[in-house]
Amino acid sequence: MSTPSLFDAEVLRDIAMSSVQHNTDSNWIRAAETSVQWLARSASLGFTTDDVWEHLDKLGMTGQVHDNRALGPVMLRMCKQGIIKDTKQYYPSKRRHCAPIKVWRGV
Repeated sequence: MSTPSLFDAEVLRDIAMSSVQHNTDSNWIRAAETSVQWLARSASLGFTTDDVWEHLDKLGMTGQVHDNRALGPVMLRMCKQGIIKDTKQYYPSKRRHCAPIKVWRGV
C-alpha cells in the first residue's frame, strides 16, 4: 500500500471532519461553540480543548456526543470565523495521556 500524499491526507481529513460534524447532535454543537466562545473571552493566557471539554462537562454535555472527535470541526470553524486563533504553542493534555494539544486564544 502506498503512502498518501499530503493533499490526499488533507482530503481524507476533511471528509472525516464533515462526516463527524454531520452525525453530531446540533444541541451539542451549539454547547461546544458556546464553550469555545466563553473561553475565548475569559482565558487570557489561552486554552486547550481539554478546557473546552471541562466546560462542556460542567454543562452536562460531555456524555451527549457520540465521538470525541466532534470537537475538531467546532474548533476549526471557530478559527475560520475569527473567534479563536492558534497560538502555535502546545500543552500536554490532561485527558489524552499527556499528548501535545494546541493552545488557542480568543481574537
